[in-house]
Amino acid sequence: MESSMQLMQSYWNARYSQGHLWGDEPCPSVVMAREWFDKHQLKDILVPGCGYGRNSLWLAQQGFVVTAHDVSEVAISLGTTQAKRERTSIEYMVGDAFDHEFMASRQFDGIYLSLVLHLFVKQQRLNLIDRLTSRLKSHGLLTFSCISIFDTHNFGIGKQIEPNTYEKHPGKPLHFFTEEELRDVLADNYKILACQLHTQTETDPQGQPEDLRLWFVVAEKS
Repeated sequence: MESSMQLMQSYWNARYSQGHLWGDEPCPSVVMAREWFDKHQLKDILVPGCGYGRNSLWLAQQGFVVTAHDVSEVAISLGTTQAKRERTSIEYMVGDAFDHEFMASRQFDGIYLSLVLHLFVKQQRLNLIDRLTSRLKSHGLLTFSCISIFDTHNFGIGKQIEPNTYEKHPGKPLHFFTEEELRDVLADNYKILACQLHTQTETDPQGQPEDLRLWFVVAEKS
């Protein structure tokens, strides 16, 4: 039987075999994150779940030192190829953010996480936040985007498996965050500097455009 990481790898490898699924423009949230990284004079940035690297590439082109990883070998190959073509230096790796041993000795000034946290059930989300916290230096910034309960196109669709968590597609949980929940899960280790809604247009698994109503969060590690 395949492990959860192997299943995840298989799924994302199949999806990324289709190429640059969401185009090459950076997400709105990474542009917002860059402003906070600049404000706090941060340089060494980690991008977990980087996919094929549209946000990693953009951050590197803004002058940041970028390390990025994903479970998908196909995605990392796409990102590496594009970075070479653009003559942009990025440290890409295949790796699992949930793995305690993966990059265990390294810490970063800032983290940018795009549309990843909501893809898991509660305990996995908490574990992921713990792993990311361990990768941040003291007073480093955790920045991320995640789907909100105000996303009326997706909220409540499919089988409910946990509070505010639905399987719109079989085996693929989607958790919709409230602001209260975000503040609660970060309270022990972070000071929240920003928590705001924004809209991002993406392509769904059927190839159709959809407007996502997302949170953008900036939190400083205590």
